Amino acid sequence: MEQLNTYLNVMERDVDLLILEELLVSESFTNWFVSEATRRPSPIRIIGAWHSVSNAQLGESDLIVKFEEETGLSEAILIENKIDAAAQTEQGHRYKMRGEKGITQGEWAKFTTCLFAPQSYIDRNSEPYDVELSYEQVVTFFQAQADVRSQYRATFLQEAIEKNRRGYQSVVCPRMTDFATAYLDFVARNHPELNPEVAKPRAAGHDWIHFYPIPNQRNIVIVHQIRGQRIKVIYHGQLNKYDEIADKFADIVDLPLAVKPSGKSVTVSTEAPFIDLANSTFEQVKGQIRLALNSALAIKNYLIR
Repeated sequence: MEQLNTYLNVMERDVDLLILEELLVSESFTNWFVSEATRRPSPIRIIGAWHSVSNAQLGESDLIVKFEEETGLSEAILIENKIDAAAQTEQGHRYKMRGEKGITQGEWAKFTTCLFAPQSYIDRNSEPYDVELSYEQVVTFFQAQADVRSQYRATFLQEAIEKNRRGYQSVVCPRMTDFATAYLDFVARNHPELNPEVAKPRAAGHDWIHFYPIPNQRNIVIVHQIRGQRIKVIYHGQLNKYDEIADKFADIVDLPLAVKPSGKSVTVSTEAPFIDLANSTFEQVKGQIRLALNSALAIKNYLIR
């Protein structure tokens, strides 16, 4: 028995419930967690914490913690917990939409969206969240405590970090893989200037098609979000250049564009045609693909002008 691992397999739900318990029973942990997430060190009074809060239209928040600061205003942190699973399409945006809906419904006056994950996952994340909090930071917090319980918590999360390092094996969807491969081959043949990504096996929800039109600048990407019906430029990690980016597109009148901050990044987007991925092959929707690519090509020209 002594040679066996204590945990057979740490799942995201296991981590959810561990953090939920700490938020509900440990005042020191809750104040530390809220301070790290909000970047404000003031003490708080917790109102409650909840696991797996769902909205029929906007999806699910893994954890929500609601609290009051000394001002008396209620705030919330909406937490997406990831060990190694791939992000869902526009997951970070839906967290923001759920936060905004909470304001309109009077649930809280302010909110913060938070990605909670191992640091290696955070380093490759492209979804927009207000803040990112790593498992490693929480491990350090627990290790600094003197009690055996906290040391157990640290060991538990360290096992989740090790699982992340071993990697996630997604379930390949042949239909989505074939569609994306046909799409990327078409672009490579007809519009190589868009510099499409290399085709790889895909899971069912992996419907973003990426283009890298500026050589040696992988932090500026054009994305066709098929189900989201958007052609979008993402300036990764360039929120400090928001005004400059907005000015760059301000005088464009022949293509309706929306420039928005998105976490630490900036996005510039326009609408794309509806494509029924569930019931169509690439050849059946090639006309819609051409229209979407026309928008991508126009945006590409604005990028390099």
